[in-house]
Amino acid sequence: MKKIILLIATVVFLMIPGKALSQQTETWKGVEWECATTGGIKVTEVSEGIEYLSLENGSTIPVMAYYCTDGFTDFRSASTPWVEVSFEDSYPDVKSSVQLWIRDECPPAASYFMTLIGTDAENEDDTYFIQWRNPSTNTIVKVNTTKKRSGGVHTIRVGKTENGAVEYYIDDEWLWSTEDIPDKSAYEAPEYFGHIILMAQFSSATFTDYTFGSGYSPEPSSLAVDVDIDIRPFSRNNKIYHWEWGVIPVAILSNKNFDAPSEVDRESLTFGRTGNEHSKAFFLRRGKDVNQDGLRDLIFFFKSKMAGFQVGDKEGFLKGNTVKGEKIKGRDSVSIVEKKRWRFWRSHKR
Repeated sequence: MKKIILLIATVVFLMIPGKALSQQTETWKGVEWECATTGGIKVTEVSEGIEYLSLENGSTIPVMAYYCTDGFTDFRSASTPWVEVSFEDSYPDVKSSVQLWIRDECPPAASYFMTLIGTDAENEDDTYFIQWRNPSTNTIVKVNTTKKRSGGVHTIRVGKTENGAVEYYIDDEWLWSTEDIPDKSAYEAPEYFGHIILMAQFSSATFTDYTFGSGYSPEPSSLAVDVDIDIRPFSRNNKIYHWEWGVIPVAILSNKNFDAPSEVDRESLTFGRTGNEHSKAFFLRRGKDVNQDGLRDLIFFFKSKMAGFQVGDKEGFLKGNTVKGEKIKGRDSVSIVEKKRWRFWRSHKR
């Protein structure tokens, strides 16, 4: 009931004409932000030249800061900006929710958001979530990611690529892309990508930085470089039995610009359902050419149970660093199936 009341209050709040709501404006990061609640927005200089924006929330009604980009009223796919916001997350000490909303029209307006990303104070698994509205069907779709919240300063980033996909990042780590939606009709990329809402829900929120661009989203400099991996090399179906004892071989493949055995920091590797699982067991000291391209590849073995796979998973992920400190990531298909137990005993009884 509490969630329903809050949702209704939020929707009604957003449908009131903008001029009737705007009670206070503050300039932060060269942008004039509007807030519907008098005293609800504050800019504080924490050190010389460094200012934070705070949203003071003393009730269950969300406090929102709006940025209506009048100059971007015709942002189409060829010139859609990227947006990046940093914030302080007080999790798990304070029940809080911090969100970045992107609107199809300058908020508040009767039309709903096009896409949003953030945290949800009432999420049981405390992960980041992504949500959007399909303007064709007026339905709302929500994706709960596997990225766990943690305290401290974090950066959320949304941007469109040249192929029209919208990508989401947390702390320069790729989180999700609209290319991953099975039903493409469920998502339409925002035509207006410059109308922004910063929102605090359940508690006050502090935003530490904000920036945006007027072109295709450039990749953050610290993003991981993709490497090719082969889970269970020499196996065609990559079948892995759920919770089976043993190890999973994974080959990190070399290419003409990348020598896996000499360039990978072997202590940094993690592998499993999300790529963050500390499941490594051992590796082959001498490289082996598993794909017969004349280059030696690095073969690692990871503990099956610690990889965290669930029945039905279709992909496995590997993360790590090079010896020079550059991030790497790779993915390959898997088939996680339930282990059938006592098959021999039942056959013997028959």
